[in-house]
Amino acid sequence: MLTYVVRRLLYAVLTFFGITIAVFFLVHSVPGDPLILFHGSGFTPASPAALAAIKHEHHLDESLPVQLVWWIRGVVTLDLGQSITERRPVLALIGERLPRTFQLNLLAFLLAAGLGVPLGLWSAVRSGRLSERSAAVGFFLLYSLPTFWVALLLMQFLSVRLRIFPLFGMTSEDYFELSRPAQFADRVRHLILPVITLTYAQLAIFARFTKSALTEVIRQDFITTARAKGVAPGGVLWRHAFRNALIPLITLLGLTIPYLISGSVIVEQIFQWDGVGHLFFQSILKRDYPTVLGLTVISAMVTLLASLAADLMYAAADPRIRLGGGRR
Repeated sequence: MLTYVVRRLLYAVLTFFGITIAVFFLVHSVPGDPLILFHGSGFTPASPAALAAIKHEHHLDESLPVQLVWWIRGVVTLDLGQSITERRPVLALIGERLPRTFQLNLLAFLLAAGLGVPLGLWSAVRSGRLSERSAAVGFFLLYSLPTFWVALLLMQFLSVRLRIFPLFGMTSEDYFELSRPAQFADRVRHLILPVITLTYAQLAIFARFTKSALTEVIRQDFITTARAKGVAPGGVLWRHAFRNALIPLITLLGLTIPYLISGSVIVEQIFQWDGVGHLFFQSILKRDYPTVLGLTVISAMVTLLASLAADLMYAAADPRIRLGGGRR
C-alpha cells in the first residue's frame, strides 16, 4: 500500500508541474496587455515611469523563460505574487473568496450525491420497466442541457417573472438592516438558483453511473447465488450489490470536484456570486496573469488532491488495485 501511495503522489506532483507550465504559456499567449488597464482607462492615467515600475515588479520586462523561472520559484515558496489590477496578494484574494465558492460547491455536491445515488438505485431495481426508461431519458436530457442556458432560464422564470428568488448577487441591498434570522433566510434565497444550476447535471451523472454500476453487479453470479440462498431482496441490494457497485462510484466522486470547480466559473459570473469562479473570469478578461496563474495552481491542487483521495479510497475498497499496481 505504501508503494502505491508513493507512486500516486509522484504522479500527482509531476502532473501538477506539467499543468502549471502549460497554463503559464497558454496565459501569456493570449492577446492583450494587462498594463493597458493602468494607462488611459481611468481618471488618472499612469505615468510611463509607474508603468515601467509595475512591469518590473511582475517581471514582465524579462523574457518568457525567465518569467517562468520566477513563477515556478513563487509556486514552490508559496508566493503567488500580487494581482496586477487589484494590487493585493493573490493568496489574499483567493482566500477571501474561496469560502463562498466552497459553500456553493459543497451544497451542490451533497445534493447531487444525495439525490442522484438513490435515483440510480431506484432505476437499477426497475431496469427494463417504462418508469426506468422514462427516468433514463430524463437523466440524459438533464445532462445535455448547457449550464448557462439553464441559469438564464431559471433567472427568467423564477426571478424575473415569478419573483420567487433574487435575480443575482449574494445578499439583498438591505441585508445589513435585517435581523439575524432574516439575514440567514436572505442568504439561502440567493443560494438556491446557483446551487440548482451547479447540481442538475451532476445529479444526472450520479444517477446514470450508479444505475449502470449496480446493473452490472446485479448480473454477477454471486448475486444469483445470494438469491438462491434465500437472501431477502433488500439484503441482496444493500449487502451484496451496492457494496460492490461502490468501487467504481468512488472514481466518480473524485471526478466531481473538478467538474464543480469549472462550473463555478460560469455560474458565479452569471449570478454575480463573488467567489473564486467570478474572480477567475474577471482576471482572464483583465489579463491579470498572477491571479489567473494563482487560481489555476489552486484549482489544479484541489483537483489532484481529490483524484488522489479517490485513488486511495479505491485501493482501500479493492485490494486488487493496490496489489496489482493501479487502476486498470
